Amino acid sequence: MNRLDVAAARYTINLNGTWQFQLAEQAEVAGEKRGTQQYSPPNRQDTAWNTIQVPGSWEEQGYGEEPEYARMDTWTKIREYEGSAWYAQDVHIPADETVGYYVFRLRGVRWTSRLWFNGVDAGERDSLLTEHTWEVTPWVKPGEINRIEMWVDNTMKLALAGSHIHSLHTATAWGGITGGAFLERLPLCRVHTVRIEPDLDSGTIEVQGAVSVPDPSAAASLKLQLDIQHPNGTWLKCEHLALKHEQRTSGAVQRDYGSDNDTGPDTVLLPFSQQVALDAEYSITDWTDEHPALYRAVIRLQEAEQEPGQGKEAEPQPNPGTDRGQAAEQELDRVEQRFGMRSFTAKGKQLVLNGTPVFLRGYVDCCIFPLTGYPVWEVSDYVRQFRIAKSYGFNHVRLHGWSAPEPFWEAADEVGMLVQAELPHWSRFFEQRDVPAPPEIRTYLTQELDRLLETLHRHPSFVLFSLGNELIGADGHPELNAMLDRARQKDPSRLYTDNTGFGQLPARGREADYYIQSFNWHPPLESVLSAMPDTTLDYHAVTRLASQPIIGHEHAQFTMYVRPQERRKYTGVLRPTWLEPVEESLSRKGMMSKLEQYQQATGTHLMRSLKEAMERVRRTSDAAGIQLLDIRDFPGQGHATTGFLDVFWDSKGITTPDEVKQFNADVVILLGSRERTYYAGEAIEIDVSISHYGKRVLKNAAVHWRVLTDAGAAEDEVTHAEGMWRYGDISCGSVMSLGSIHANAPGTGAAGFRVEAELRCDNVSDAHTLVARNDWHGWSFPMMMLDRERHGEMRRVWNTVKELQSLLVDSYADRVDDVDGYRLLKQGQHDLVIVKSLTPNVLDYLLNGGKVWLMPAAEDLYDPVETKYLPVFWNYLMFATQPGATMGMYIEQGTPMLGAFPQDGASDWHWYHLVNGTPALCLDTMQDVTPLIEVVDHFHRAKRLAYAFEARAGKGRLLVSSFPFTDTSLMKRPETAFLFQEMLTYVRGEQFQPEQSITSAQLLGMFKLQPIQFTL
Repeated sequence: MNRLDVAAARYTINLNGTWQFQLAEQAEVAGEKRGTQQYSPPNRQDTAWNTIQVPGSWEEQGYGEEPEYARMDTWTKIREYEGSAWYAQDVHIPADETVGYYVFRLRGVRWTSRLWFNGVDAGERDSLLTEHTWEVTPWVKPGEINRIEMWVDNTMKLALAGSHIHSLHTATAWGGITGGAFLERLPLCRVHTVRIEPDLDSGTIEVQGAVSVPDPSAAASLKLQLDIQHPNGTWLKCEHLALKHEQRTSGAVQRDYGSDNDTGPDTVLLPFSQQVALDAEYSITDWTDEHPALYRAVIRLQEAEQEPGQGKEAEPQPNPGTDRGQAAEQELDRVEQRFGMRSFTAKGKQLVLNGTPVFLRGYVDCCIFPLTGYPVWEVSDYVRQFRIAKSYGFNHVRLHGWSAPEPFWEAADEVGMLVQAELPHWSRFFEQRDVPAPPEIRTYLTQELDRLLETLHRHPSFVLFSLGNELIGADGHPELNAMLDRARQKDPSRLYTDNTGFGQLPARGREADYYIQSFNWHPPLESVLSAMPDTTLDYHAVTRLASQPIIGHEHAQFTMYVRPQERRKYTGVLRPTWLEPVEESLSRKGMMSKLEQYQQATGTHLMRSLKEAMERVRRTSDAAGIQLLDIRDFPGQGHATTGFLDVFWDSKGITTPDEVKQFNADVVILLGSRERTYYAGEAIEIDVSISHYGKRVLKNAAVHWRVLTDAGAAEDEVTHAEGMWRYGDISCGSVMSLGSIHANAPGTGAAGFRVEAELRCDNVSDAHTLVARNDWHGWSFPMMMLDRERHGEMRRVWNTVKELQSLLVDSYADRVDDVDGYRLLKQGQHDLVIVKSLTPNVLDYLLNGGKVWLMPAAEDLYDPVETKYLPVFWNYLMFATQPGATMGMYIEQGTPMLGAFPQDGASDWHWYHLVNGTPALCLDTMQDVTPLIEVVDHFHRAKRLAYAFEARAGKGRLLVSSFPFTDTSLMKRPETAFLFQEMLTYVRGEQFQPEQSITSAQLLGMFKLQPIQFTL
């Protein structure tokens, strides 16, 4: 036992440490009506007692059973227990010179707890999101040993299993007391409640609450004093709060300062409510996500005989926050509370922080704690999380179906995060508008709403609240609207929405302050089009459907390859069992050696896709923000590798904070063009705009832009064109066009180029400060005809693909059915046959020494694998029917087949039209064949895929590709035509010398053989 601050009238006995413990028999707590069960704690001499540490979970201390099976779709605990358990401890409570008031607290209980204090049943608590508290004054015996016994049950009390606070995929169904146990002693004359309502516009705070006294006669001798410490450390002048000497019942104030119970027997509440002006000598410092300034309020209850402090002092004596002099000895009670001077409102379609529009750059926190399996209780852990997130430019976090412990909120207040909390459910009770939710569900959620709003009110970081995740049908639910009204009445200083993610716009029957809708799939949008090469697109098709602010729901959800190297980090109660089947598959296919290449290539692809998807939101002038899913991986639902951080908040090495902040900051430069690829020397027009959600006007802004040609390393880039535009001032809260870049694509050869733009402005501290920079990649390709000088005599090509004939000038064109391998080889007039399908004659020609370029369509393959440019959405196991469940390309540097076609080993936007919708070639039956252009399949299926491969077959040589060279529209694109030309040069040249061999049986097992069509 650790007694804290024993000299104070209000102090806490820390009950953390060793407790007696035993798991309860299931039969002991069986029954449908939990509240009426007749059961009591085990006898203290019971031999079944063990010990356990509080705080802590049952599983991490060795209780529970090893799981029966390992899950492939999420992690698995080393031990699991679903049921109840008993705790007991004998506690010496110090003797009191005066009568006290006692509150018992449990933190971190999931889900239900019951308390016996000195043998008296004190009742049951069931909050998932707030402390479990009991007023135990009648049963406390000061100066004696007191017996405390508890029953904790982690079974599902209600059908709310989908919530991330306790789903198998996130925080798990943990049991225990993870935040600690405490007994708080309060004086009978005490500050009962305090609520501080900042008003930034007037520079005042409204201080409301009540004082509890044992009888009305004590009221006349009491005074209440308020001291406020400025964020700069200066103590402002003292204020005296007027007590209303009127008796109220304990029910007049909902919650005691620390108890779920009433104020206890023989107590009277004296309310106070007073507007206090902050000292004008010190300017009001507002709380923002960039500068989270916190004031400190100290409320002291004093005897009337005490002479209050006079005037304003830089540091009052004694310091009301720490010291205890003569004045402090006369205090009856004292409470402290931090607060921030901030306002958060909706104005039209914008969210407004302290009068300035703010764009929420958010991510989703899914209650993932890979070491403990439950939310941690250290402020430092959350400070680390927030500092990492802010280093990448994020200012907002959504708690997905939960609300975090108090240390989370303390850290959010200190670091400056704008937070959305949610009720703990992801249920289907509100899907049908005309069907009421079950009464017990509605009652419980209403109670949680009340408890949570009361608990979180003092935190300036708490700005948004949702009633749950993906709850409703198209038109909402009247019971949720009623809960929104209730929330606004209890705390009008926040914004509320009926649910996160579901429902349709325009809103019919929905009454939210703001809406969270998917920019991925809300009609008329589709997730397969969530990022494209066209950088002029936006999400206005959704944001135009409401007059309130709209935030993008669970945005992007692009994924990369799995990382088995993270297994060593799992040193707690969870094991990444999803890795076992994946690693087994990769090992058997001999693919483990390529993990690093796959991870880097798909990680690069993820970030390129994410950059465009996030910039598209910033181009949407009436979007209020996004909630990205996620900057970390998600361990469940099939394992979603969406993060550039792993679940431990460590970098994966696929990007840097500076790179992410180019498109994820207060101020973002946006470059817009309908094309990414051009013909060499072609005119380029790129619109430049700015999304400015900083806190101040940009003075004397100037934009410097450059077009840089790719010469290998960044330091070798050559400036191809450049310019500068000067502006006056750029106001906050808008997307503003700055002008258009007019240049020409590089005029020689095939090359990548980079367009870079920097925004600078004058501010108070430094003239012409760099505010933002961004870049955009394009490619140029020569418009080359297939002439004899480059390709030799085209008549040596036997082409059976009519769509290519206009490109293969002078080539011999004929039907594939007329291919006569014997004659072709004997005459020696043709050295390449191009076909779309395999026939007996083509196969005969190949096996006898011919050279064939096969361009099969999906219908010509026995195992075609659909692909798309964008990587897998979320994960394959949860969305198995999604089109194109692959993760991008991996290309070896220096691949001869590509010739001068620019590439860096990973998917990039100039490949989009070449691969989006293109079938991949499955090489699972050709283990010896190495892909020339490899398609990275999702890691659960792990097929060996390619867009192109080569092999020897018999005496001949074969090149197979599935690129859309037979699509005449796509062949008009510069990148498609150029790649075809480079591949043609390769297949006709001396470099085309495949090393691996395949059999005719392997060919016939992969490609459908087309019969010869005889003409009679």
